[in-house]
Amino acid sequence: MVGKADLHIHSICSDGTLSPQEIIKKACKAGLQAISITDHDNIDAIEPAMTFCKQCALEFIPGIEISSEYEKNEVHFLGYFFDHRHKILNEYVQYFQNERKKRARKILEQLRKMGMKIGLELVLQKTAHHGSICRPHIAHVLVEEGYVHSYQEAFYKYLGANCPCYVPKYKIEPAEAIKIINQAGGISFIAHPGLALKEYSILKLIELGIEGIETVHPRHSTDDIEYYRKLIQKYDLLECGGSDFHDNRKQNSIFGKYTVPYDVIIKMKKWLSSKRKDNTGGIL
Repeated sequence: MVGKADLHIHSICSDGTLSPQEIIKKACKAGLQAISITDHDNIDAIEPAMTFCKQCALEFIPGIEISSEYEKNEVHFLGYFFDHRHKILNEYVQYFQNERKKRARKILEQLRKMGMKIGLELVLQKTAHHGSICRPHIAHVLVEEGYVHSYQEAFYKYLGANCPCYVPKYKIEPAEAIKIINQAGGISFIAHPGLALKEYSILKLIELGIEGIETVHPRHSTDDIEYYRKLIQKYDLLECGGSDFHDNRKQNSIFGKYTVPYDVIIKMKKWLSSKRKDNTGGIL
């Protein structure tokens, strides 16, 4: 039986609902061979996940999902196999956490003007150890405080794009996102390109140095997956994929369903090994 991997999962360290330990238990139950927790602009899940994975036969790959903007579109990048203790990466993560807090304050101020008084500390309680503050955290507080009836209503009326309380998040240029991942010793991938990117944009990102494309994703059709795999072959790129799992209550059925074969991880490791040899004159 070929091993399977889910390389796109979110924990409570960003906008997910499960802790790293709960995710690992779920992955073991689903029969996965490897996983990566790719929180938004956050790496707090990596240390505990590595510890928990040592207790079971599950391989853990350090991951992150970085937000950027390209041609007025929000584009995300996935990074894998980096050194999570790298100074530049950690400086970037800390900066982004501060920017997310600024954004949250602006959203809360807009909500306050509309009669919905919510303090930042209440929102921070929804994050793990004051990790990445995301709009879902604010949405859940709006439900709990009785300002809306549901999470969906919070986004539809107030928090979604073009809504009265929407504030865009801070984003960096794609080249900078790729550089941050590479400087920390990792490899970079375009996340779920089928959601926003046209072919010419993908080709531009390949020129900027992206090393792979996420093929498998819940919102990618079979044709999408086939198309991106052809691009990977054509441009000698790597593949990743996963469930983009966030919420155990709403997405339980997709966990373990959207996976890539373990062979893609073997190819990543070979790529990294070759890359490190090139950078060290043939000495690892």
